Amino acid sequence: MRELFAEKPFSNEFIPYYYQIANLLRGKIESGELIEGMKLPKELDLSKHFGVSRVTLRQALAILEKEGLVTRERRKGTFVNHGGLKSKMIQLTGAVWEEDAVGGDIRVISIEEMDASSRLQEFFGSDDGESLTRVQRLRMAEETPLCYVMNYLPQKLAKDIPHEDIRTRSMLHILKNRLQIRLGKIHQTLEARVADSDVADHLSIGVLAPVLYVETFVHSKSGEPVEFSQIYYRGDQHRYRVELVSE
Repeated sequence: MRELFAEKPFSNEFIPYYYQIANLLRGKIESGELIEGMKLPKELDLSKHFGVSRVTLRQALAILEKEGLVTRERRKGTFVNHGGLKSKMIQLTGAVWEEDAVGGDIRVISIEEMDASSRLQEFFGSDDGESLTRVQRLRMAEETPLCYVMNYLPQKLAKDIPHEDIRTRSMLHILKNRLQIRLGKIHQTLEARVADSDVADHLSIGVLAPVLYVETFVHSKSGEPVEFSQIYYRGDQHRYRVELVSE
């Protein structure tokens, strides 16, 4: 348990502890650090580790259970459920949401190698311990952050991208026009969330402020996985509009 839950979740004393614990566990589930079917430590052990009461811990687990990210079984424990609420989501087909649409300038935060989580290993078909390149950027309007972007690519692709492109272009534009990759299926999820401390810091908004989260899996025309991205848009700067045509 020490390795999985080494960090303390309490980054802001004004935010309920149960919410911060739920946020920490949600991130580990979504990243694949906590794998499907994994049994979480006992409630008593987790509450002692986080320094909270069992009532507070149960509130955190109740949030994750409602979201479909964990399953709690009486006398057996709490188990990770990556399926979440996906089966209840409405599936729409349409244009890809891309950070280019918001305009503004790009500010590069970092370009770094990182170990692929189990979730990204599964998507990219990589071996355990194989590294990816992560590019973190902000899309800016004057001095106001509009969206916080994280792109993950295989190193063999990332090494061929000029730094100037990273400073001026969206990743889909780079893949299509710089690397000349014919893009195929793109799976994208849009979700309403609230900002955790990291996202709030990058977007210069308050913790728990509303954000639009967009997650994208990109394949080439031949079916090869080429990119995964996570984008957080400020809720006070964006509106998503859909035009529907009745038959």
